[in-house]
Amino acid sequence: MENAAVVKKDKTFFTKETLLRNFSFFGLALILILFEVLTKGKLLGSKNLMNIFNNFFSIALCSVMYAFVLALGELDLSVGAIVGFSAAMAALASNLSIYLIFPIAILIGLLIGSLNGFFTAYLNVESFIGTLAMSFICRGLTTYFLNGSVGIPIGMRTFDQNWIKVLAVIVVAVIAGFLFNKCAFGKHCRAVGASHAAAQQSGVNVKKTRMIAFALVGLVCGLIGFFTLVRACTASSKTGNAFEFDVLLAVLFGGMPLSGGWSVKFRAAIVGSLAMAILESGMSLYGIDGLVQQIVRGVILIVVVALSFDRKSTGVIK
Repeated sequence: MENAAVVKKDKTFFTKETLLRNFSFFGLALILILFEVLTKGKLLGSKNLMNIFNNFFSIALCSVMYAFVLALGELDLSVGAIVGFSAAMAALASNLSIYLIFPIAILIGLLIGSLNGFFTAYLNVESFIGTLAMSFICRGLTTYFLNGSVGIPIGMRTFDQNWIKVLAVIVVAVIAGFLFNKCAFGKHCRAVGASHAAAQQSGVNVKKTRMIAFALVGLVCGLIGFFTLVRACTASSKTGNAFEFDVLLAVLFGGMPLSGGWSVKFRAAIVGSLAMAILESGMSLYGIDGLVQQIVRGVILIVVVALSFDRKSTGVIK
């Protein structure tokens, strides 16, 4: 009888763990089926596939680098502000030369990301507070410098071609995936997230690892700022608004735990980004109001955090 009870308990536990481990795939399938039915087949229609990709593009670019920060058990709430500030500075630089747009966007993103890393790693500012403060700073500077909005030459839209964006996603994802799964840096990030003290005793340069992780996120945000700018050919104080929550929701929906560590999987960034892209496109196609969409995102965020949150590792979250 005892053996039967143990077997039954183990079977139930396995089923629960399997569901929790793969809820992102189940969630993706559910969203896909639900909105394909609600939109009467329009979701996966040829006319809407590019809309899904455009939604996926920016979120995926940031999510694959955000994986390093989350693996550390850290958060970056400044990514939307970095996108907006990078686009703003690049737009202003275009008054001098259009050839400055891309390098300025990249350098500004890298600079802000590096500052986030410096504050977190070397000044011991908790990432939640430090990046939130940086978000306010960047938003304020963007509003101050733009004083409304600034445009760039319409010819820059040539960089908004689909093949360029597809290539950009593939290159960034391949580089990030290689760093995360095959290089020491990705292992160091997960080791720090699992145990700061143990990683340090194993010879990991914890401060340098944190610094680089935030710098990479800033770098890719600069790239997103560039593509956002060339698509609209205008930078405003609203560029990148709420983008940080789309990215956070994507990685959490993909199955990344807030506590970081070895349980963080790179594929979660791709799965979560695709799910969010389909969700956003599906809600728009079905005619759901923008405010209701925000409510839906909030509910999903609460659910995925409740499912993935490891209370035993709360001390790791910064």
